[in-house]
This record gives sequence, C-alpha cells and structure tokens, in this order.
Amino acid sequence: MAFEANRYYLYEELCGLLRTYREDYPDLVGLESIGQSPEGRHIWVMTISRSEQAESKPAYWIDANTHASEITGSSTALYTIEFLLKNQDLADVRNLLNHFTFYICPRLNPDGAEYCMQENIYVRSAARNYPDSDAIPTFYRQDLTGDNRVLHMRWLAENGAWCVSEKDPRMMVPRDPWSKGPFYHVSLEGLFDESVLDDPALPQDNVHPFDLDFNRNYPYAWRHDELGAGSYPLSEPETRAVVDFLLAHKNIGGMLTHHTYSGVILRPFTDKNDNEMPPFDLGVYKLIGDRGEALTGYPCLSVFHDFRYDSKKSIGGVFDDWAYEHYGVHCYTMELWDPIQRAGIDISKGYLNFWFEFSEENNLKLLAWNDGELEGKAFLDWQSFDHPQLGEVEIGGWDWMYSTRNPPPKLLEETSKKGCDFALAHAACLPKPAMEMKVSTLEGNIRKVDLYLKNDGFLPTYICDLAKTQKCVHPTTLELELDAGLTLVEGKQKQRVEHLDGIFNRNIPRNSAIYISGSGDHSRRKLTFIVQIEPGAEKGAQLHFIWYGDRIGELHLARDISSFS
Repeated sequence: MAFEANRYYLYEELCGLLRTYREDYPDLVGLESIGQSPEGRHIWVMTISRSEQAESKPAYWIDANTHASEITGSSTALYTIEFLLKNQDLADVRNLLNHFTFYICPRLNPDGAEYCMQENIYVRSAARNYPDSDAIPTFYRQDLTGDNRVLHMRWLAENGAWCVSEKDPRMMVPRDPWSKGPFYHVSLEGLFDESVLDDPALPQDNVHPFDLDFNRNYPYAWRHDELGAGSYPLSEPETRAVVDFLLAHKNIGGMLTHHTYSGVILRPFTDKNDNEMPPFDLGVYKLIGDRGEALTGYPCLSVFHDFRYDSKKSIGGVFDDWAYEHYGVHCYTMELWDPIQRAGIDISKGYLNFWFEFSEENNLKLLAWNDGELEGKAFLDWQSFDHPQLGEVEIGGWDWMYSTRNPPPKLLEETSKKGCDFALAHAACLPKPAMEMKVSTLEGNIRKVDLYLKNDGFLPTYICDLAKTQKCVHPTTLELELDAGLTLVEGKQKQRVEHLDGIFNRNIPRNSAIYISGSGDHSRRKLTFIVQIEPGAEKGAQLHFIWYGDRIGELHLARDISSFS
C-alpha cells in the first residue's frame, strides 16, 4: 500500500499503511499500539530509529488528530513518516536519524476521526455523551439529501434572525432593525426532537451532548468547569495512553501536536504571562518559533497573549502546557491550514476575531476564495428540499470538513509539508550527547583514563530551565564496568553527573550584535579514572562506560586497555 499525499485515510487504511512501512523498513521502523479506544481501535505509535534500542537516543514526539475533525494532522504525520523513510540517505535526514529517534502517533483519536469522516458530522473529540451521560439531544445532525455532507438549512420565518445578503445571495447576514426581509431561521442540516418542534430555532443551543474535548483533559491547570474537560484529568483512555507512553520514554526532548485550522504555531503559556517563563526557555521557544514562521508562513504565538477565546479567562488541561510544565520539554501546537488568510482576510488585530465578530466583507472574501482557488467546490448553492418535519427548506452552504476545517485534497500535500518541515527543524535542536576516552600509562600496569562527556547539540541535555526547577529531569548517571583483571584505583564506578549545556546556552537570550557577551562552555565535562591491570589479566580486558539519563537515552563506550602501552 503506497502513501498518497493528497488524500485522507480512514482507520483501516491508516492501519494498512503503517503495517506496510513496518514490513518495508524493518531496520528503521517499529510499530506498537499504546492503547485502545472505547470502540476497540488501536492508538498506534510508529518508532523510527537507526538504533536497535530506540530509547538509547534523544527523541522527538509528534501526535495528531486530538480533535475528531482535524484530520489534516494525521495526513501530516503520515507525510513526515514517508519523508523520513524515503529520504533516509539525504544528508540532513541521515544526520537526524543517526542522532535521534522519532515517535509518531498519527491518530490519537481514532474513534472521533472515523465518526467525522464516515458521517461528516462535527464532534469536538468523540461521540460520547458528556457531560451528561444520559442526555437526549434536541437536534440530530444528519445528511438529509444523501450527498455525504451535513450542511445548513434555511427556511422562511417572520421571527427569523437572518436574511439574505444584498451583495451575494449565497450569504446569510444577521438581521438588524433596518433589515427589510424576507427573514429566515438557519440551522445545521438535520432533524429536531419532537419536543422542540414548536420553535425549532431554539435547540441550536443544545445541538448534541458530545462536548468532550481531549485537549482540556490533561493534568496541567485542569478545571472541572472547563467545557469538555472530562470527569477528571486523563479520564479518557486516549489521553491517558499518550501520557503513559511519554512518561515511560524519558528520552523525548521535544514535542509537536498537530491541529487545524488557524495557520499559526502556538506555544505556552495558556494561562500565564510570558514574564513568568524562564528567560532561556522563552528565548528557545521564540527562536524555534521564528524558524517555524520562516518555513511555513505561520506566525508563532503565545496562547495567553495572542490566542485566547476570552481575554478575561484562560483555558486549562491543554497538552502543550502539560508537556512543558509537567514533562519538561518545549512543545508546540501547530494549527495547520489557513483558510482565513488564504482568502485575504486581515487577522492582524486578532487571530480569533473572525470567528466571533461577523463581517459581511470578510465572508464575501471567503466566497470569492471559494470561487477562485477552490473552483467553487467548497460552497454548495442553496437547493430546495422537502424537510420531513419543517416542509419546504433550502439546504446549502459550506462543505466545512474539506474547506475550512481541512484543506481540500488538492491542497493537502503543501499543508502537510509545512508540518513536516517544522517538526524536523525542531528535532534538529535536540541535544547530541557523546563520550570520548583517552588512555595513558602512568607507570607499569597503571593506566590513566580520561573520559570526556560532551553535548554537541543546541539544546542542553536537560532541555529547559523549568524542567530543572520542576524536577522533571534528574542528573544523569555514569557507570563503569571493568573486565576481570582490571581494578579501579581512583574514581567511582557509579556516579551522578550534572547535565550539560548546549550551544543555545551560549547565545540565548540574544542581545545586540554590537556587544556580544561571552559565556563559559559548560557543554563538556572531564572525568578521570585510575585503573590497574592485575597480573594474569586477559588480553583484551576492557573498560565499559555507560552514560544514561532523562532526555539523553543511554550511551555506551568500551575500550581495551590491557595491551595499551
């Protein structure tokens, strides 16, 4: 089964593609299910590594499809897998795979994605009753015309709140005191519960009981009163599976979670001002974010400062906050696909304003974009329909699933490339721990062994300052094993070793190029051992150093010192 960049994959197709990768690249790829959804679908994680022990190297995590309808993320994760495997011999990719492991979860939410793709009905995360497990919907979204789309309905009503735009008859505009009519009720396409047919406009306040939001279900700043938060932190098997996997893989040093559809790269904090973040961590976030903007055209924004739904209230339970605050790495949320910007709408005054402030001018730009770039396929003209409950209505509007929420297939590959490019740019910043050994003879059978621990990567081996203060990472450990006939005279066979800085520690925060302040290089550490070779020691007797810890994986270095002179 070959990967196609301009298509979306249902669950069974996605499973088949992942198995094909495992079969075609057995030396690079591992595949495991980290859990199952309530409907029995696997949550797959693909491991890509040149090492037989993937946990032995620093790693990068990518996940996608937290929200059911945001299937672009899954395609982007698959695109990234395909790119790494098919281009493994390119210099840049080879360098990444030589130093790092990738863990990629292309569909965190298989039940929700399957529901949206099969039914074309929106749910935030999953088709599970929440918060009221016994709730009875007052409205049922449904494809009434049989075209595999759930669009909108409009029908004439004297007390309707909407009327047809005088500038484009396809567009509905809010009614005001000066509107002349005719007036309409507007609803999603579907059927009403019998109990509300006397006024079928009202049930839109309670469309369905599926308000669960996995990206409000993580432990950081979780609140019970947050819309969609779940019964308690990690109450859902999907979010728990992800956290359990991450906590069992402490070698992960960076994360990216794919969403749609604002065309931005988001970073923590969600609930705090930037001045509460350690300056080094903020500098790294901004630097990598700026690189992301250069690669994708998507600006990197602080959620707290630039992307809040309510300026007086912060949301909680978000994954990237948890990854930074509790796990201790830089994590970004990538909002793939940018329909609003592509339509030429100015969002410089606020990236969420479009959704909360109706503008006839902006909606006309969207329709013009549909007529041009999308070849008129994303907006369906209103068509008369005999509704079984309401009588004559018209059905039409935006094919939301493949226009605003996700790109139409012809634009999917270019969108996925952006997510891949940013992920690999972030991964390239991970630490690169290494060991070197120098042996010299002091006298007779006494050897001096100088061991050099070093980090040639950009990020420190502890990744971020907050990880140290929050104790998300511990000092690394160095162990020495000696073959028979070798005796340690000086030095420790097991010891804690403090983390090493990276290149970023010496140039972040970045000041004026007129005056560059120097800083010491703390990316190297020298440890000295004295070893005696006992009489009768076998030729080839070795020292074996093992250096391991959170974020660095496990490194091994062995050397024969028995015949050294």
